[in-house]
Amino acid sequence: LLLAENGGSIASLRKYDSQAKSPDVKDVNTPDNWVARHPNLVRLTGTHPFNCEPDLKTLEESGDVTPASLHFVRNHGAVPNLTWDAHRIVVEDWSSTSSSSSSSLKPKKPKKSKTFTMKDICALPKVTKPVLLVCAGNRRKEQNMRKKTIGFNWGAAGLSNSLWTGAPLREVLFKLGVKEPKEGLFVCFEGPERELPKGELGTYGTSIPLHKALDPSQDVMIAYMQNGEKLKPDHGFPVRLIIPGYIGGRMIKWLSKITITNKESDNFYHFRDNRILPPHVDEKLADSENWWEKPEYIFNELNINSAVTSPAHGEHIRCNYELNSDEKEYLVKGYAYTGGGRKITRCEISLNGGYTWELCDIHRPSKPTAYGKHWTWVKFSKLVERSRLVKSSEIICRAWDEANNTQPRDLTWNLMGMGNNPQFRVKTSEVEFLGKRFVRCEHPTEPGTLKGGWMGHTAGEWEPVIEQLDGQRAGEEIDLTLRSAAAKQTREIASVVGASNVVEGVKPPPSEEQKRTESPISIIPADAKYYTEEEVAKHNSEDDCWIIVKGKVYDTNAYLKEGLHPGGNASITMNAGEDTTEDFEAVHSAKAWKQLEPYYIGEVGVKPSSSSLSDVTNLVASGVGEVVKEVVEEEKNKKKVYPPTPTTGNVDLVKHWQENKDVYGDIVLGEEAEALAFDRMWAGASHPVDDAKNPLGCSPKKWIPLKIEKKVPLSHDCVLLRLQLESPEHQVGIPVGQHLYLRGEWKGRKVMRAYTPSSLNGTLGAVEFVIKIYFSGANESYPEGGALTQYLNQLNEGDTIDVKGPIGHIVYENGGKLIIDKKVRANPVKKMTLMGGGTGVAPMLQLIVAILSDPTDETEIVFIYANKSEKDVLLKYTLDRLEREHPKRFRMHYLISKAVDKSYESDIAKGRMQVGRISKKIIGLHGFDTSKDGTSVAVMCGPPAFEEDACIPALKELGFMDEDIIRY
Repeated sequence: LLLAENGGSIASLRKYDSQAKSPDVKDVNTPDNWVARHPNLVRLTGTHPFNCEPDLKTLEESGDVTPASLHFVRNHGAVPNLTWDAHRIVVEDWSSTSSSSSSSLKPKKPKKSKTFTMKDICALPKVTKPVLLVCAGNRRKEQNMRKKTIGFNWGAAGLSNSLWTGAPLREVLFKLGVKEPKEGLFVCFEGPERELPKGELGTYGTSIPLHKALDPSQDVMIAYMQNGEKLKPDHGFPVRLIIPGYIGGRMIKWLSKITITNKESDNFYHFRDNRILPPHVDEKLADSENWWEKPEYIFNELNINSAVTSPAHGEHIRCNYELNSDEKEYLVKGYAYTGGGRKITRCEISLNGGYTWELCDIHRPSKPTAYGKHWTWVKFSKLVERSRLVKSSEIICRAWDEANNTQPRDLTWNLMGMGNNPQFRVKTSEVEFLGKRFVRCEHPTEPGTLKGGWMGHTAGEWEPVIEQLDGQRAGEEIDLTLRSAAAKQTREIASVVGASNVVEGVKPPPSEEQKRTESPISIIPADAKYYTEEEVAKHNSEDDCWIIVKGKVYDTNAYLKEGLHPGGNASITMNAGEDTTEDFEAVHSAKAWKQLEPYYIGEVGVKPSSSSLSDVTNLVASGVGEVVKEVVEEEKNKKKVYPPTPTTGNVDLVKHWQENKDVYGDIVLGEEAEALAFDRMWAGASHPVDDAKNPLGCSPKKWIPLKIEKKVPLSHDCVLLRLQLESPEHQVGIPVGQHLYLRGEWKGRKVMRAYTPSSLNGTLGAVEFVIKIYFSGANESYPEGGALTQYLNQLNEGDTIDVKGPIGHIVYENGGKLIIDKKVRANPVKKMTLMGGGTGVAPMLQLIVAILSDPTDETEIVFIYANKSEKDVLLKYTLDRLEREHPKRFRMHYLISKAVDKSYESDIAKGRMQVGRISKKIIGLHGFDTSKDGTSVAVMCGPPAFEEDACIPALKELGFMDEDIIRY
């Protein structure tokens, strides 16, 4: 009832929380390897410590009450592994009896002290309140694009709204006999000791005035539940502080101590975190003049803010309104919030650069409290004509609250990048795909290391366009059309100049700001030592830790002994013996790069001989540089030149290969190529691997570049990639049930995705994948197509792909032994009902082949494979052949949403394929029954809607228990 009253949806909570039931594979080498997390959260500080936010569009779609699994996370170090029964909160009164007493005359022991168990806390009066939590750094990346702050890149989704349940703080203080507010007294809060490296006790702490703690209108609580369930570890289990209307950084997680004192908290993080300093104060000045201690710059109460959530970044709005009545209007959406319990009174958008504003509809998910306080966000929306979006250059939003606070037009930089709240601007531009018109939308930034956004992605890269807003004279009318056109032209010119930063092909020298924020130039000392990656890899423990950053080797052992890393030693040792460039660059400032220098011990690679260096020098010095150029060109020309692969629309890869036989050769394509791949796959599955003789070709700890040995189209949009391992004796080394990450770069952005190989470990010397290419322009719902698959489509034989793994939470071993999250199921599996959608066929095929190729494995399998139409069915030859050759142990059933041709008419006539969607009836008819002893399981892999809206509800109705429903 409370959930519904506050705009929440139990279906939404279940949908997203069900996707976060197990630890993320990214955390396998960190102290957080036991914490269940949603795999799609955007990580902002590399792998560890865990700081994240959800995708902004996903946050919008999840509803007014944010699922705990999508709630943003701000962790300074490892998550404490606490238990409900053992946890204690110590509450003490250290206040002096006289208000005039000096804080230096602290008594030797508290006036009163009491220790609370979780049972004690739960016995106190219980309240549930909807409260929005917002990170103080929300939207910080915009500030970093102007000038690097000392904080990392929060996007616009550093906020979440939940129902928090707990005991009012005042009830806890009452138990200590503190019932009346006294002037000059504070309540201080701390988390566990030794949680963090800095401060006397290594705690994260803060304080609020005693009168706020006791004020019933402020709703300060000690919370132990979120959205009706116990807190998750990332959100403070078993107990945390909630201060409505304050920044998230004041709401102490894993709350362990509460004290009444005569002064504000002296905790290191209370002073050195969450400050909004004047724009002229840099890090050096802040330290030398002690700006951290000046109370007027502390950031406690939230300031007003808003952002647009629809259109999303990268969204393409269809604008063919002349032909399609469904494309006449578009609903712009967003969120707004403010602090202090104040009410948001209006939200506005502008489509002409802020010259005029239009009121939006406001949805208020929660009623005000009995004291008239508003502790949650509001959602705003405005229906606009799409023809106006075509003519506009941006969508701007702003909010107002009951104190008439509103958002400034421009950002004001501050050292910590906190409280960033200028008007939110979505830049728009008209584009065309396959003769249809779209409006492409760009947000200012994307979070973390993602490179999208009109402000760019390099710190200090963006310069504001300063326009003078001319005043209107009495009786003068302003031509807003001209103003809007001029603003658009100014923006286009500014974006070109800002993006290229080049005048007539000459790149200007770096500014002082760029020098300060860029990583060190790779200068190699004359006496530098050189180490191979294998030598560095030997130093891979907590007691002996070397790392590689940008090709340089660092011995961090001396630094680790000091224990000063803000995220704890694990942030470094998790990458011991490896190249950690990516994680390091994602998080660290110029100051950290400088701190690395004392630990430099050498370079990665082999020292170049002096003779080769002098030979090259002499060549250039004697004017024979042209010879070198010719040699380089010759080497380039030796590489085979391939015709450009089609990239947009309804591509037919088989036809493209056939039309270019002079380059690709007269190779086997399509189903014939799939048949050859089947033979290799089956031979590899049947071949025993000797771990002593067959070393691993991939690593879960580092990216390994593998060369493309073969690239063969199997259908119009599907290719087989055969990647070459280090030697013919190497095995890929992947347990059945797990995957490998492939990584590349598309449109300036790093992209990676997990793929399941079609080959097993016995295929020595290579690993094979079947990849479906999602072309741009082929699907109106995703006009830009799939980033990684388009990158792979551009590669050819001889190119390399970065590979990492294996990863995954499922392992299948022979004889029905199934291991989920490292736990072996009690009884061997005898029957498996597999359900796959689209490319979800890949992990299913791996499992099917592993079982059927083992003559001792008696497990029976049914595979229900769902697709949109006939042309989307992948690997049909392979699946049909497996069924034909193993009729007693394996059955296939195909589903298509609609029949568009007669290619599989005979299968439909025989009942092997049917038009329809997966349902309780279809699973009950074609799948196996559930079992009481857990020997019958259902395994799924497909889009979230396929699993959550169709498969899981149907399976539960058929009697399957949660533990017998397995998701890849």
